[in-house]
Amino acid sequence: MRIAYLVPGPLSRGPLGPAELDRRQAFLAEHAFPGTAVEVRETDAGPASIESSVEEHLAVPGIIQTMPGLEAEGFDAVIIGCFGDPGLPAARELVDIPVIGPAQAGALMCVQLGERFGILTVVNEVVPSLRRLMRGYGLDALLADVRAVDVPVLELRDRREEVLATLTAEGQRAAAAGADALVLGCMTMGFLDVAAELTDRLGVPVVNPVLAALKAAESAAALGVAQSKTAYPPPRKGEAAARPV
Repeated sequence: MRIAYLVPGPLSRGPLGPAELDRRQAFLAEHAFPGTAVEVRETDAGPASIESSVEEHLAVPGIIQTMPGLEAEGFDAVIIGCFGDPGLPAARELVDIPVIGPAQAGALMCVQLGERFGILTVVNEVVPSLRRLMRGYGLDALLADVRAVDVPVLELRDRREEVLATLTAEGQRAAAAGADALVLGCMTMGFLDVAAELTDRLGVPVVNPVLAALKAAESAAALGVAQSKTAYPPPRKGEAAARPV
């Protein structure tokens, strides 16, 4: 089984450099089931990080232009490597292999583990968009709280201990607001590998969206199912719809 993890922007050309792609691939490989090969890819264009609705929209063209090529290469599933699930419906329209959005996968895991859930994310500016996203998934009635550590995505690794402390404090506030399961609302947070420690600290399950998306991708591919073409019909213009004019 081959899974593509698609970073929606040229991450390797940013301050974290190409080594960040290797680090993420190693993390995914460590947690994949035996027989699963995970390859981290990135789009040629897009923001270095996504912390607003504007940046989410800027990421979408690269995603939809890359998606058909991944299917043609023989990947069995694709993970969109951003918690905002940018371009997810469009990507699903373009291919016949399962396309997984980490926010959807992580939130659905949470609602299997508790009655109401919360999201712990990066900066305050993304809180409204995450609420809108959950509303679109029909999960707003189960969403107890969305809280942010107010640390930019590209600074999370260098400020790991500070971020972990703030996640603990914000997680306690989310739990007090009624969340009995939590999901980390950023893929870079997921790659910090702090979910297990937060689970111990907070006393409620904390879902790593990287792993929730990976396991959802593996499960869909193993079951031989993909998104419904009734829900995500292919564009009449075919792959031409994904190419810029």
